[in-house]
Amino acid sequence: MGLEECADFESDLDAVAVARAFVRATLMSWEMAALVGDAELLTSELVTNAVLHARTSLRLTIRHDDDGLTVTVSDDNMRLPTVAGAAELATSGRGLQLVERLADAWGVEQTGDGKSVWARIGPAAPESDDDCTDLTDTADIDAVVSAIEQRGVGRAEGEPEPT
Repeated sequence: MGLEECADFESDLDAVAVARAFVRATLMSWEMAALVGDAELLTSELVTNAVLHARTSLRLTIRHDDDGLTVTVSDDNMRLPTVAGAAELATSGRGLQLVERLADAWGVEQTGDGKSVWARIGPAAPESDDDCTDLTDTADIDAVVSAIEQRGVGRAEGEPEPT
């Protein structure tokens, strides 16, 4: 069983920053902070390529499963991306080279009306919580509830402690 989230974007350069923020927030909620930097970079490159070259709306999907974390960008343009060499002084044209070097695997799949470009990193399991509630000597439900309330488990950040 894996974790998956997706978001749709218009073809606009502002989508790149919003997509990075979406990936960062999602990975933090999945307790996978160690993957944020690489996942944001992969997202930036894949979304930028879709905006600049596909020029259609796009869907960003991030999925974590036994194979690791996969970032996928799907668009409605059938033209497949190519890894091209960039001139030494060029200010762009190296995106897929970065993806190729950073990702453990990457590829392109044609869909009925476009394509999906994906890159995978990991596998990385969610980070463990070293500050777990110790319930090893707890015998009844009232003691469990009390222990959880003392730790603040289940309260939203900034929510006051129960009285």
